[in-house]
Amino acid sequence: MQLLLCFIVVVVVNGRLPQYTIYGKNLVLGGGALMENNAHVWSRIVEMAGGKGNARIGVISAASATPVTSAQYYVDLLVNNYTALEATFIPVTVDDVAKNSDPNVVRLIKQQTGFFISGGDQMRLVQARYTLAGNIPSPALQAIKDQYDLGAVISGSSAGTVILTAGPMVTGGSSWDALRYGARESSTHTNDLTYRKTGGFGIYTDYLLDTHFSNRGREGRMVRLLSDTRHMSNGVNYGLGVSENTALVVTHVGTDNELGEVFGELGVTVVDVSKSYSDPAERYYSLRNVFVSYLTEGDTINMKTRNITFSPSKTPLRGNEGYDHALTSDDIFYGEGSHDRKTEFLRVAASLFDARKDTMTHGDTHLTHPQFRVTMSKTGTDTEGYVERHEDFHSDTHSYKNMYVAIGEK
Repeated sequence: MQLLLCFIVVVVVNGRLPQYTIYGKNLVLGGGALMENNAHVWSRIVEMAGGKGNARIGVISAASATPVTSAQYYVDLLVNNYTALEATFIPVTVDDVAKNSDPNVVRLIKQQTGFFISGGDQMRLVQARYTLAGNIPSPALQAIKDQYDLGAVISGSSAGTVILTAGPMVTGGSSWDALRYGARESSTHTNDLTYRKTGGFGIYTDYLLDTHFSNRGREGRMVRLLSDTRHMSNGVNYGLGVSENTALVVTHVGTDNELGEVFGELGVTVVDVSKSYSDPAERYYSLRNVFVSYLTEGDTINMKTRNITFSPSKTPLRGNEGYDHALTSDDIFYGEGSHDRKTEFLRVAASLFDARKDTMTHGDTHLTHPQFRVTMSKTGTDTEGYVERHEDFHSDTHSYKNMYVAIGEK
């Protein structure tokens, strides 16, 4: 783990309370369902906002159907459980859109040393008019961005993470429907992959963002959204899928030293379609040469070079595999895992790196007509798996980088 140095400057605000500014741009990308006892994540948010007794955190809960109640929960949590100096509701919601240009609200935002954007529906954040016609930031959003530029950490969970993207922003859909029908800007069908072409708040530029990732089997929809939109002016080749009760803490954003570190229960999936291509001989969607990495607690990634460093608590799996053969799946995007069982994509991928004799395996979609097959391989020159052993395969903490993935009709 690298030691990240920052400088804190005390500024007198209105002649009374000090405001602590941490230089450098920093994000905490939470995957949703952040448990209140997840001290690794919550303490990190407070620390990056100035520390215990100093942090002043603005809570943005417009994504929630009950924003005032939601905000109060996080205010209490941040102040009472994690000893921030203050946590304050930022009152720009779908029910009070006019406040996005209220000078008092802008003034309130400029007093904060950090922000937490809670979960719900990311389109409510759009509807609250944080972004105006032409995707221009409202005065409230511009004030948030100004504070971020000065060093205020921006953290989010679920919709609060997804909204940060500058690239096409996912708004719904399931993996099989995404592979079958592709990405579209709107749909009346719940399972169709939909996205907002102009993105979210435009704060994070290099990756598409998704949450509840492995828990809801969203690997397929991330691959399809990336491949369908990478040609756009704001399209990208890389995606981050953050699982529940987990966060990727990104420091020094926008510099060559931009570093992501995983904190929490599960992991972060990194999807790379930069070298991918379709097979024109296949009737339905196909994509070859996708590379997938999966990072767990303590692993780090340089967000610019995508060089990965595994936690020193983990050991290489090559030569230390626990099993002869890899597993397969007949429902590869089934995501309802539990504390004692990995979700399907993670289960099959982990078993591949933990297998002595197999270098490839696969998983099929449960839905058919067509039935898609996801093929996985660990034969790449820069493909590695690591593990921290616990009680059994499902409780072992597996990480890996640059697993080759191909998707096509079975």
